Amino acid sequence: MLTFGEMLKQASPGTVVQAYGGPIALRDKLAHVPHRKLNAEVLVASVERATTEILPLIQARIQDLSDVPA
Repeated sequence: MLTFGEMLKQASPGTVVQAYGGPIALRDKLAHVPHRKLNAEVLVASVERATTEILPLIQARIQDLSDVPA
């Protein structure tokens, strides 16, 4: 989730940060909050949501970018 949130943060400055504030905030917590203070249930729910809702959007964007002629 740390890497995933970082990819979202860097993917499209401004737009993505607003659209995916939750995963990016989770990334910030994973990077800066001691792990013993994190709620495991929140982490599981976040991973499930990322897998079903956000990852397909990122994969589609990657495909779009690879289809662009160089």
